Amino acid sequence: MLKALRPAMFSLGVAVAALAMLPAVAETPKNDAELAELVAADQADRRRSAAEIDWSVVALRDAARRARVLEVLNTGRARTSDDFYAAALVFQHGDSLEDAELAYSLATVAARLKPTHKAAAWLTAAAWDRLLMRQGKPQWWGTQFVQMNESGRIELYQVDESAVTVAMRAARGVPSLAEAKARAEKMNASQK
Repeated sequence: MLKALRPAMFSLGVAVAALAMLPAVAETPKNDAELAELVAADQADRRRSAAEIDWSVVALRDAARRARVLEVLNTGRARTSDDFYAAALVFQHGDSLEDAELAYSLATVAARLKPTHKAAAWLTAAAWDRLLMRQGKPQWWGTQFVQMNESGRIELYQVDESAVTVAMRAARGVPSLAEAKARAEKMNASQK
């Protein structure tokens, strides 16, 4: 079990380091406008049904957004929960294990900075699931879906149903597994 948690321990270390780098400020910092624009563009690319999206084009834009978010993070401009959430969501749509690790770390910072940030709480679960999925392991929360190559059907990625409780899912705003499976069926029905 310890070996399985090493990426999480690394990510948590990154999150703690990010929190430590935040300067003490006398007034509430403002959200970074560029990070808000980057996450808005990320979400705009995903507003249509999956069948209508040219993922090869979106992948190029995603990579450019991740590069720009890294530049913003390196300048120290991310200072609010919303900033770290925006950065996390952009990295959540990355294609590597490292992207998933960074998404998890950034979402954790966002949730810690503002414990009432419900979307950040959900994203910590989704990013953890994506991290496990990238390692070929079952997800814990039930947030990740995959499209089956043979049939084209969308299915809930494998879940370790013993990893988290229903109450833990609810506390992070994650739907029940039954709701997640129903969502997959609804996505399949919309593709017909």
